[in-house]
Amino acid sequence: MNRLTACLSAVALAATASLLGPAPAAQAARAPQVTTQRVTANDLGPGRAWLRLRDDPTTTRHPGVEEIAALAAPDRFDGSLHLKAGPGQQSQAAHYFTTPVALRTLLASGISYDSYVDGAHTTAVRTGAGLQLPMLCHGAFTTLSFQPQLATDGRGRGGVVPDVWQHWESGPDGIWRTSRAIPGHEAGQDAPLGEFADACGSDTSGVVGLIGNAGGPGESAGTLDTYVDNLTLEGITYDFAVDGTTSADVTLHHAPNTPAGHRISGLATFRTPAVGPRFRGVGARFVLDDSAGLDPGDVRVSVDGTALSVTRLPGGSLVAATPAALGHELRPGAALAVPFTITLPRGVGGPPATSTAGPATLRRGAGASGDVRHHGDGGSGGAEGRSLSVSAELLADGFGPLRNTGVHGSATIDF
Repeated sequence: MNRLTACLSAVALAATASLLGPAPAAQAARAPQVTTQRVTANDLGPGRAWLRLRDDPTTTRHPGVEEIAALAAPDRFDGSLHLKAGPGQQSQAAHYFTTPVALRTLLASGISYDSYVDGAHTTAVRTGAGLQLPMLCHGAFTTLSFQPQLATDGRGRGGVVPDVWQHWESGPDGIWRTSRAIPGHEAGQDAPLGEFADACGSDTSGVVGLIGNAGGPGESAGTLDTYVDNLTLEGITYDFAVDGTTSADVTLHHAPNTPAGHRISGLATFRTPAVGPRFRGVGARFVLDDSAGLDPGDVRVSVDGTALSVTRLPGGSLVAATPAALGHELRPGAALAVPFTITLPRGVGGPPATSTAGPATLRRGAGASGDVRHHGDGGSGGAEGRSLSVSAELLADGFGPLRNTGVHGSATIDF
């Protein structure tokens, strides 16, 4: 018996008394709290909230890579869980509940997760990371495993697609596999999750945890290099994240005017620390919140001399985004500098008579609020009381190209 089975069996035995008490209807009446739990490297290991296969000294399995990684997953873009299994290996991270939960309760709350397969380092065919539910079924232990190769992801793609993030949801019709025989189903049989819920609905049945898994018995030969994140069930999303936080700086300066109008030069710098996330397919978006009522057709925004399309947001601000990625990726310990120019129509104004300078920095994360004002260089002329605020947002690959990562900085200039 390996670590996971032994651990879960112990949890199951300890929970038998509670399972024998309330009926399934009473279990289903539980109202799960919708929340997000951040899981970092400190949460993995013996005696901690998440156990890896390698944490069992008696296991006969051969664990592969099981770690919190920098690859930024969609939604929060703060890291992910890296699971890599070569031939004969299996990689897992498991979290156990304090009280078993009826499978019907989990179905009602919604079950989902996100996964990514690194095609350059994967030789296994049509397989990806799976979500597993270890459970008791009429007092006997089994593990149910979601089968992504038989599912359709959130964007309508069938099966596992390498080198893109995929979102998986499972309702009663989702196909899962049981590791052991249960009433009406043989060991290794695939069936809709609703059927397993019907088969395991007694007061001695219940799910005792969840597992992110790669490889193992029954999987295709080869190497699977995969990432998972946002494991969600019973109203809880488990967000695997690195410790570092990405930041953004924006500076604005008045530039020499041109026949087209008044120019403002800017620089947006996105920095991710050595322990920060890794972003793929990076770009930038600029939001202009002006006090002069500018028309998008009269404003020009360019990056490295390439003009961007300027449109108006519903709230009134102007927005311009890079149409394609500026770089393959932004790695931990590196920075992405994006020089840009904004040209305002003639007659709007020029630089103020006096100004001061200072850094404009916003750090992503809880508690980050308030934009720091950064005025342009000294000059003369212009309409008193007008200003232009510019926010630069980091874009990266998520569930599609150039998605907003939530990393942003801003600055304001008077003119």
